[in-house]
Amino acid sequence: MILPVFIILLILILGVFIYFIVDAKKTKTVETPPYIPNFQDEQLQKKMLREAQTCAESVMTTFDKMLDYTEESIKTLDDVINELYSKKDLGTDIQERILVTYGAYFGQTFINNMSGIWFQHPNFNLPIVFSPKALFEFSPFEILKDKFRLLDKYDLSIAYHDLVTQYRRRLNELRT
Repeated sequence: MILPVFIILLILILGVFIYFIVDAKKTKTVETPPYIPNFQDEQLQKKMLREAQTCAESVMTTFDKMLDYTEESIKTLDDVINELYSKKDLGTDIQERILVTYGAYFGQTFINNMSGIWFQHPNFNLPIVFSPKALFEFSPFEILKDKFRLLDKYDLSIAYHDLVTQYRRRLNELRT
């Protein structure tokens, strides 16, 4: 009589122990970025918003296309870049200016539709987008550099969709 009760009790204790081990491993799979900002730089937020607005205005003026900070407008931005680079060889100064304004638009679109802030990370020259809600960060400027390097072979709307997918996956990991 004591032996079956002991075995059941042992199995129960072992089950609880295994549950806590698995649960602890699940929370360890969500890594936090090595550097988390503890404040929001309002001047940087305004500066990057101005850069994004400059992008939208210049695209409207030059290409007669509207950028409205929607996911669909990222495809328009991609088309504009393809058209811009197919027409002429751009100098380094112009390329850097386009990188900043178009990258700011790409990042601001993510911030407006998902969440995040602009953050001057100590390891990057240009700011990154950081979402405290999901402990998620990315550099829109690195994405734009890839686009400039690969042009027709790189689609910004796919890159944006991939970012949104990663962001949502990260949110779900943090919630479980």
